[in-house]
Amino acid sequence: MARQFEPGEVRVKDGLRLTRVALALIDLAVEASERELRFAFLEACRLGLFGHRDVAYCYRRVLGRRGAKKLRPLLSLWVPELKRIRSVLEGLFLLAWVERGFDRPKVNEKVHGYEVDAYWPDHGFVLELDGAGFHSDPMARSADLAKQRHLESKGLRVRRLGYQQVAPDPAAAVDRIARELGLV
Repeated sequence: MARQFEPGEVRVKDGLRLTRVALALIDLAVEASERELRFAFLEACRLGLFGHRDVAYCYRRVLGRRGAKKLRPLLSLWVPELKRIRSVLEGLFLLAWVERGFDRPKVNEKVHGYEVDAYWPDHGFVLELDGAGFHSDPMARSADLAKQRHLESKGLRVRRLGYQQVAPDPAAAVDRIARELGLV
């Protein structure tokens, strides 16, 4: 039996039928691991292809479908700040933070002339999440250090967490930062 699409779910571009990203995530949830689905969800958010309206759409369309148990927890964690992430690493941390129920940081905001990954103004605290793709070469490390020194000179506490400190266990990374902020 052919799948029934609702208006707006499929469009044709250059002769190719393209489905709505939210529908692709619903389909992906059937076969993908939870880790793969989380990555795809965060990548869709990062690219600006998944937003608030898509959450409601997914809840409605996923009813009674295989994969719903994997997708619903992600949908429940969606927050507008996910549209501001610049990497999946930032998204992994933010989802784990939201899951704990803490007040959300400002995400990729300018602070004293620099864009920072996460900022808690009430705590004077900046978190930089350093994935190897953008922070491993000597020039990037030098720029990161200059940024950190500048922010610290303005009285902010700056912490850096790398991919290996976040990705294997985002909840542990959240606990570490929550302790530093005095939230637990």
